[in-house]
Amino acid sequence: MIMSPKGLRHITVLLGLLTATFMVVLYYMQVGFLEGFEARTYDMRFKARGPIEHNSDFIIIAIDAKSVAELGRFPWSREFYRELIDFASKAGAKAVLFDVLFPEEESPEVDGKLAAAIKDSGITTLASAFEFSEDGSAASIIDNIPVLAGSAKNTAHINAFPDEDGVIRWTRLIVPYEGKLYPSLAFTAAMEAMGIDEIKIRDYGIVLGSKAIPADRDIGMLINYRGPPGTYKSFSFSDVIKGRISHEQLKDKVIFVGATAIDIYDMRITPFSSNSTGVEVNVNIADNILRGDFMQRGGIEVLIDLLSIVVMGIVISLITVRLRAFASFPLVLVLAAGYIFFSCLMFLAGRWVSMVYPILSVVLSYSVTAYLRYFYLDRKVKEIRSMFSSYVSKKVVDELVKDPEQAKIGGVSRVVTIMFADIKNYATYSEKRKPQDVVKKLNDYLAVMVDVVIEYDGTLDKFMGDGILAFWGAPVEQKDQAELAVRCTMKMIKRIEGLRRKWVSEETEPLSIGIGINTGEVIVGNIGANGKKMEYTVIGDNVNRTYRIQNKSREINCTVITESFYERVKDIVVAEPLGAVIVRGKNIPFNIYALRGMRNVRP
Repeated sequence: MIMSPKGLRHITVLLGLLTATFMVVLYYMQVGFLEGFEARTYDMRFKARGPIEHNSDFIIIAIDAKSVAELGRFPWSREFYRELIDFASKAGAKAVLFDVLFPEEESPEVDGKLAAAIKDSGITTLASAFEFSEDGSAASIIDNIPVLAGSAKNTAHINAFPDEDGVIRWTRLIVPYEGKLYPSLAFTAAMEAMGIDEIKIRDYGIVLGSKAIPADRDIGMLINYRGPPGTYKSFSFSDVIKGRISHEQLKDKVIFVGATAIDIYDMRITPFSSNSTGVEVNVNIADNILRGDFMQRGGIEVLIDLLSIVVMGIVISLITVRLRAFASFPLVLVLAAGYIFFSCLMFLAGRWVSMVYPILSVVLSYSVTAYLRYFYLDRKVKEIRSMFSSYVSKKVVDELVKDPEQAKIGGVSRVVTIMFADIKNYATYSEKRKPQDVVKKLNDYLAVMVDVVIEYDGTLDKFMGDGILAFWGAPVEQKDQAELAVRCTMKMIKRIEGLRRKWVSEETEPLSIGIGINTGEVIVGNIGANGKKMEYTVIGDNVNRTYRIQNKSREINCTVITESFYERVKDIVVAEPLGAVIVRGKNIPFNIYALRGMRNVRP
């Protein structure tokens, strides 16, 4: 059975929906492999975007290799940190934030001096760190020694929260612990830069002054990194405490103090680099908060993802089922590339929309539909071309390919126009000549006649010895079937005259033909033994009637047509009534006409 294009489209839409539904299920399941791949595409978007504007008021005082070489093996005496705080305070720094822990005592004297410096500065934030339980809640805290913790203006956590692949894409801005809220070091730096002490936690967000920071239920925020390592101005720790940095360079700055030396190992992986330092990550987060150009992946982004998965899946399915592979595949690639471009534009607008799931929906929809097309359509197209190309014109075959429903296997009742052409006195002619001569002349004749039938979009039914049976109106509906048939007949008569002149010039006996044309209802379709011998043909009384009136054409030396055919072409032909006839085996007479020519003959 050949499926209709409409039915195929319905199935295609259904398969597109099923494929999209499957992808939506995967989307909500958050399959690790796919989520990891999506995360990598997110990182690629950062690299494709490149660095963006950053705030020069954030600087880093780095515990780097140079400082270790000058000041000795790390960890250092806290006397160095006291000197740093005193210098920054005198320079007029806005805030000093330590990405360094002091969990153990050094000595009462040194610790006391550092505590005094911290308190006197009034701008120092110390770090703390948490250990978390399996449910994600803070289980314990690693804090500074009490004398230092009590002197600091703020205490902020420095925990990093890498994804499963080790890349830090999110940060937890606030960690609740034992009834207190511990902001992150970066969040505290942003508060210091803005001069704000109060925060308000809302559902899926934090309000900091005039800024609404998007956050998930764990108060986590996507980090919109400003650039790769080295984006922010950095000074060596040793250069600061040895006076090689001027006060002016630190005035009104928000200073992060942290390790960048590789052997101290505070290395982190970010979308830009696998060798970023923890302190640089914190500066990026603080700058992101201060600028307010947040990266979001919330309800709106989920809605865009779901719509993209469903719409792209259905659209690709419809494109694939309507177009052949050479046209659909490039178009699918263009649409997929267009979506990737769209997802990059959304990224630039601060929205992380999925790239993997919609593209996977495209791939699956194309694969499923392409197979469906091959199985139900392309395979049928090949069958149709194989079945009909030998006895109908390319134009008719193309029409059948567009609408395979017209080529139903099996018989259907249809009104067609039938033409039967036969050589006069062929039996007598063939008896007098060698078989090879007869076959050569017959092939010359049939080749010319078949070309004419195909030229006028007729269906070549069969050769009946020297006779040709052709019809119009099947397998493709033809509203002008009668006109096509009569014009084909006139062209055949003209071509046989040309052949006759050729045969005379070759000094061989010329042949003449008789033609009968009729329009009526027949049974048309593939008839025969399935798997053995099948042919697309017409059967019925009207076929027999056409054969009988062709015999009459021999007597009058003119094409004979039935009244039913004449009524369809009477405006364009010249015909002479011949009266009523009764064919053998029938009792009802019908009128016939002699076709004499055409009016207003067009090329």
